[in-house]
Amino acid sequence: MSADASALARDDAPVVRIVDEPETRVRRFTDVVALLATVVGIAGVLFLGEYAIGTTQGITDDIGAISPLLQRLLVAPINLFNGIIAVVIPATVIIDLLVRREPRRIVEMLGAALLAFLLTALVALALLAWGTPELQSSLTPRGATGLQLPAFLAGIAALLTAGGRRSTRRTLSISWNVMWLAIAIAVAFGAVTIPSALLAILLGRVVGLGLRYWLGSTADRAYGEALVEGIRRAGFEPRTLVRADIEHEGDRPELDAVTSALARTQQGRIYAMTTVEQHHLLVVALDGDQQAAGFASRLWGSLRVRGFDTRADVSLRQSAEATALVSHASRVAGVRTGRVLGMGQIRDTMLLVYQRPPAALPLSGVSDEDMSDELLDAIWAELARAHQAGISHRKLTSDTVLVGTDSPLGEPTIWLTSWEVGEVASSVLARRIDVAQALALTAARVGPERAVASAFRSIGAEPVEQAAPLLQTIALPHATRAALKASHYPKVLEQVREQILQRSPDAEVASENITRFGWRTAATILLGLVAAAVIAVQFNTADFLDAIQQANPWWLVVGFAWALLTFVGAALALAAFSPIKLPFSRVLLTQVAAAYVALAVPAGVGPAALNLRLLTKRKVSTPLAVATVALVQVSSVVVTVVGLILLTVVSGSQGALAALPSTSVLIGLGVVVAAVGLALAVPRVRAWAAMRIMPTVRQTWPRLTQVIGQPWRLAIGLAGNLLLTVGFVGAFHASLSAFGQEMAIIDIAVLFFVGNAVGAAVPTPGGLGAVELALTTGLTGAGVPYGIALSSVIVYRLLTYWLRIPLGYVAMKFLERKGEL
Repeated sequence: MSADASALARDDAPVVRIVDEPETRVRRFTDVVALLATVVGIAGVLFLGEYAIGTTQGITDDIGAISPLLQRLLVAPINLFNGIIAVVIPATVIIDLLVRREPRRIVEMLGAALLAFLLTALVALALLAWGTPELQSSLTPRGATGLQLPAFLAGIAALLTAGGRRSTRRTLSISWNVMWLAIAIAVAFGAVTIPSALLAILLGRVVGLGLRYWLGSTADRAYGEALVEGIRRAGFEPRTLVRADIEHEGDRPELDAVTSALARTQQGRIYAMTTVEQHHLLVVALDGDQQAAGFASRLWGSLRVRGFDTRADVSLRQSAEATALVSHASRVAGVRTGRVLGMGQIRDTMLLVYQRPPAALPLSGVSDEDMSDELLDAIWAELARAHQAGISHRKLTSDTVLVGTDSPLGEPTIWLTSWEVGEVASSVLARRIDVAQALALTAARVGPERAVASAFRSIGAEPVEQAAPLLQTIALPHATRAALKASHYPKVLEQVREQILQRSPDAEVASENITRFGWRTAATILLGLVAAAVIAVQFNTADFLDAIQQANPWWLVVGFAWALLTFVGAALALAAFSPIKLPFSRVLLTQVAAAYVALAVPAGVGPAALNLRLLTKRKVSTPLAVATVALVQVSSVVVTVVGLILLTVVSGSQGALAALPSTSVLIGLGVVVAAVGLALAVPRVRAWAAMRIMPTVRQTWPRLTQVIGQPWRLAIGLAGNLLLTVGFVGAFHASLSAFGQEMAIIDIAVLFFVGNAVGAAVPTPGGLGAVELALTTGLTGAGVPYGIALSSVIVYRLLTYWLRIPLGYVAMKFLERKGEL
């Protein structure tokens, strides 16, 4: 028991039995954030030293102007003064820790100081070996012969950082202030420059924060008597406190099913409390060291997924008060939920005392035989009460839904608990997500048919139809995802959508995009930025502007006309292969809108996604829509390959590629064919190839057989794909002609096909970077000067990619306003 906890204990208070496993050391998420910020700070200081040497030197000179005044005030030389500081600060902190009897922390602090000395020495050697003259000059005081990186500052910073947060001890706070004063005096006397002082401090902080996170910090959580005193401050006198959210060593005390279920869903430490009056309550302890990690997790979820907006509860008290508010608002709305009976705070812990639902079981503890239709209807009725008051739960699972077992009339009694992430005055989207979560958790237990029937019966068709597009795993809690995987009903979410369609044939059940971004999107954007940076480094603006001035503007107009013609070709292909009649204007606008989507997705993905969306919005079943889009893509590949072969055969040009295939090419082709044949002889390779190819064949074959039975549709579809290819080749030819370059059409076509294939293989937005590199390399290999080749490729991409994006944006907004996408 700590000293302050003993002081809080009352002499006349009864003895409290506590079953707990206190954590004396914790790893704080805030230390990680501070460590990353410090690393960024080091990079910033080095950047300033490299590129803003005049600014930093000017500030140093301005501060140095007051050195005569300081010389009159200080009775000792500056070096002696700094030496005293280097000894007094560590001694003060160490003596304070000796009084507090914390020898381990003293050892950690001294170890951090030693590591900081070593790191500073290594950094100084690295800067001497590889630093630029400008950077070394920013770290060298006037009159010095070499850079000065004060290791004693790094050591003190590491020592104080490893000692803990400055807000926890007065000696740490005072020591930090004295150290900053010493740095200011040293800068004023010219003993050190501002960048070198900041760099030394940041290096020490890196060592201290890293060591503090690795070894853990002393927890300032309320345990034992401190926990009891906090509960007393909330107005309750406990007799027993049993920790419910951990596995106890030895004989674990018996916990009821409700307490165990809530321990799996509540945030923080959960205690089952029995008061001296024999009242059975729940205590939730929210610790400050976990608050930052929880807030960061919620913030990431709200940034990534629409409908999960983060509450503005940054502090520990705000989080507890927001939870109590949602719980109270739910009870006022008539929802059965555990009432917040009291709140208290002690140390770095916020305590909430909850009413324990009487005689109840979590839904996860109810057997399948007891999952009656009346029980399902009662769940929906309770959720509807919350939604009618504008309250969303946002984390519905089988553990947050409790079933009462003591109803006098034998009717099911439902309790909704764990409102930590709930929200009052919530958005429509948040309430739609609640309905989707309830559909998923009930369908995993009783099957999609009964779950959907109960939802239609209890809340009506409209809320269920609106929730259907949100039946996605990303909108579901982890517990519900696990329940879906363990359910003996296959493909639960797909079957739920089918059941909704059976009852509402006009319902829109296609998945709605509720993710703002994911890891794949982030990687795509990052690759796009890298590609743009590579192009920017290689691109010579002066050469490009000179080439543009020499370009024939009429060829640019012709090239843009070819680029616009590709929209018509893509629209013809989709309209021809569509299983239903589509207005050609809507199909054409969809292809134009795909140019806007290409700004954020890899090449070829945008048109396929929008085509699929257009078909499903027109009530085409998802499997048939997928097969149609796949058929459009396969036919495009077939037209490309066949067109290239025919163009090669009939072309009589003497271009750089017209003589193909040569003997060497035939030999290379034979080697490739042999290698593919040998690879397919391996069972694993053959299985992998079949796994990649057969799904597309199975998807497209039924639709292909239908289209073959309508020759005119097949002809129009193939003609559309051919027009698409001709448009891109024509735009590429016009871009070359604008700079006075003549090349055989077969050569241009081959280069286009190669660039298109590379763009489809590299997952950057629109093939950015990869297409430019492939086309420029091909043109230079065909004899085009590099400057003209790069300019021609950039003009081609300008005509077929960048200039089409504004048109795509307008088309996208129009189709969204009309409800087509």
